[in-house]
Amino acid sequence: MKEGLTMKKIKLFNLFSTSLICSSLLMTAPVSAADAHSGHLSPNSQMPIEKKESVIPNTTTSFVLTKNNQKQTVDDTVKYIENQGIKVKSVVPEIGWIETDRTNQHQEKKIEKDTHADVQTPDNQVNNSYTPTAIPSRSTFNSPVNKYFWNRQWNMHMMTQNPDNYVNDTQSHVKIGIIDSGITDEYRHQLGSRIRYAENFVPRGGFNYQDYDESGNPSDTNDRIGHGTSVTSLIAGTDKMVGVNSNATIDEYRVFSQKGCNSSWVLKALIKAVNNGDDVINLSLGRYGLLTGGYMNGRANNDMPEYQAWTRAVQYAKQHGSTVVVAAGNESINLNNPQAMTDYINKNNSKLHAVGQGVSLPASVPGIIQVAATGNQGERAEYSCYSKDSVYAPGGDSNRTGIHNPNQAFIPTDWLLTYGGHGTQYNFGIGTSFAAPEVTGMIAHEISKNNLYGQSDAVIAKLRQSLETNNHGLPCVILDKLINDDHAPATNDRSRHLSSSSSSSSSSSSSRSSSNFAQQEQQEEQNDWWQQSQQQIAE
Repeated sequence: MKEGLTMKKIKLFNLFSTSLICSSLLMTAPVSAADAHSGHLSPNSQMPIEKKESVIPNTTTSFVLTKNNQKQTVDDTVKYIENQGIKVKSVVPEIGWIETDRTNQHQEKKIEKDTHADVQTPDNQVNNSYTPTAIPSRSTFNSPVNKYFWNRQWNMHMMTQNPDNYVNDTQSHVKIGIIDSGITDEYRHQLGSRIRYAENFVPRGGFNYQDYDESGNPSDTNDRIGHGTSVTSLIAGTDKMVGVNSNATIDEYRVFSQKGCNSSWVLKALIKAVNNGDDVINLSLGRYGLLTGGYMNGRANNDMPEYQAWTRAVQYAKQHGSTVVVAAGNESINLNNPQAMTDYINKNNSKLHAVGQGVSLPASVPGIIQVAATGNQGERAEYSCYSKDSVYAPGGDSNRTGIHNPNQAFIPTDWLLTYGGHGTQYNFGIGTSFAAPEVTGMIAHEISKNNLYGQSDAVIAKLRQSLETNNHGLPCVILDKLINDDHAPATNDRSRHLSSSSSSSSSSSSSRSSSNFAQQEQQEEQNDWWQQSQQQIAE
């Protein structure tokens, strides 16, 4: 292995112990809470972020969905709840979603009777948590100086025959919202002015007051777990790695602590992204719940109020011209099969005794673009969830990379390259989490090239009209067709090589130009550093 190239193995661990959809297999070195929260100034803050050594134990949570989202109804319901002596933690007035301290059954019945609202009190707080859609990886590597990765970004090759399409939309005014775990401070500095807005939605104490490093500072958007950074890098790129869209501006919304994520944080972030004018919003996250029936281990209530809140939120987004993109999940479940989702909940949370119609939140919500993943031969990735409404983009596959054998060395030729957010650290990963931001970035191009700002229905209609059925019969998003490019649609043959570009378009500070792609490919092959690193892993 050449100097400067190192490999690290990280033990694979399971994020599927809850009913959460974990939709990418993310290869990244872990970032400790201490490292991630060391008191550095955030871009929008004036004071260092203070680490809290202790917080008061939480009383957990209940959720109330008002009978409609009219302002008077929401205000009246909030006032009624407070008059009952119940603390209101947060309100999302645009959709009538209220988070309160945990209510008892008598209080729930009284609220429902007197206000006609629906109350949802999770009997198992872990089951109610969202997480970043990621499965951690076992290796990461540092890039050698002056090396580029275009020849190794097979996913980027599959989505266009003209690589300049990724970078030449210099007149773009599209705003992309990414609701995830934030990005590292180092990567934020790389992106510079491309980060238009950043906000933290994780409150003091984090999930169920188990996160002692969470101060609740709205400016604390530093990524603790790496997922949001990797997702963002697939859109924005780096100086060595091409992103799907190097011109759109990024708004980041951090909703994940290390212990979990409350549905209210995600819903609040989604509404904030819409109100901020984000044209397309990426959600590589989710969980499974119940539309009917209930969890027989407790109050037997279900997640219908939360589903209805998501429905209102997505409709609110569409009415305001924002398009919502959601990762399908990684459990290889047909999302048109409710019983399969219920079975998954019980398999991973046997004490819940879920009975009823399962649902994926928010992947099953009407009005979103649900993204499933393909491998590098165009096949549906063996882990990918799917439905009749899915669109497909490259997410990598695990069949040929030893992912089910954590102690086995592997060469991740079928995985996707992402940036780890620290220095020269790059990662490999697979999952619908990574397919989703690819589609998000392509939709941003679609909006700009076709002047579809504020027209979510038109954006979705054109996307579906432009889908290319590949050799496995899957409807894939192809950038050339989406932006009405004259070049032929890309094939799903990873072995083909792209011709060099004659464009003179320049990149932003965070993404190199696609000019001379072929020349850079040749440089990679001549230096042969990649092949040597693969041999080192295998040995």
